Amino acid sequence: MFLFQVLFLCFKKISKCLLQILLGKIKFILQFMGGLRVIYKLQKKNYQRVRALLQTTEQKNDLTLNAMINGTNRGTIYVDDIEKPRTAMIDVTGVITMFIGDATNEKFIPPLRDFIDNQLKEDTYESCGGTHFLTVVKEESWEKALLEVISHKDFEIDYEWYYRFDESCFYSLKESYKPLPEGYVIRRIDADVISNDPDEVMSDVLKEFWYSVEDFLEKGFGYCVMKEGRIVSACLSCCVNGKGHEISVETYDDEEQNKGLATSVCAVYLEHCIERGLVPHWSTLETNIESKQLAKKLGFKFEAKSKTLEFEF
Repeated sequence: MFLFQVLFLCFKKISKCLLQILLGKIKFILQFMGGLRVIYKLQKKNYQRVRALLQTTEQKNDLTLNAMINGTNRGTIYVDDIEKPRTAMIDVTGVITMFIGDATNEKFIPPLRDFIDNQLKEDTYESCGGTHFLTVVKEESWEKALLEVISHKDFEIDYEWYYRFDESCFYSLKESYKPLPEGYVIRRIDADVISNDPDEVMSDVLKEFWYSVEDFLEKGFGYCVMKEGRIVSACLSCCVNGKGHEISVETYDDEEQNKGLATSVCAVYLEHCIERGLVPHWSTLETNIESKQLAKKLGFKFEAKSKTLEFEF
């Protein structure tokens, strides 16, 4: 009798283990087949399907959202439904993530935490080597939803500052700019500058924002500071929608900092915008003191700010 009890208990434990393994296999197969997947990656040709989710005037006029939906600049759009999306996560490659649509969507919100921690983390690293998640929240509904989604993370709160360009202020301030130091020249970023860049700095930078160098040359523009044939600083269009151009500016060598290079190259970029009727846009994090100082120096006026949430994957 004792032997039968032992055998029964062993059989029960083995059956339980086998059942757990079987359920795990079934779950894996369903996930593989897409049966449990509720957040999908849209193909670029279908990005326009999320345009209907732009509800507010601010969203409809947002430069970045429109640039992504139009497929102008690098980014990925994830949705709850490929054919008729109700909610979308618009990930600007290596820059920022934005959410539009229904913030209470039960098909999208519950699995979002796991999706960000795993799939988005993998996609971000593969696309640009990124290791951080940064999102901007402009609606209370999305702030509430996302705070719950990332509540297990040690995230930081900041604010994205948005500026408006004041042309008359720019020309007034321009008189005080330091002249470019001797040995430095400013050139328009064209195919020759890019292909002859020995450090391939510009090629790497453009890959962060554009699908190809050709796309940048066709839809964007920029200027760079060169010294002895090398690019040391640049100001260029990183996001474009119509006549709106978001600015990216950087000095690539620490030894070239504090020489007025960024100011000089930005001034040439802004004059290009003025001459051609383009609208330059400037945005930066509240904690980025240098960027805020440069914006003010160039005639940009603070207009609004939105909360951001950031953490390392």
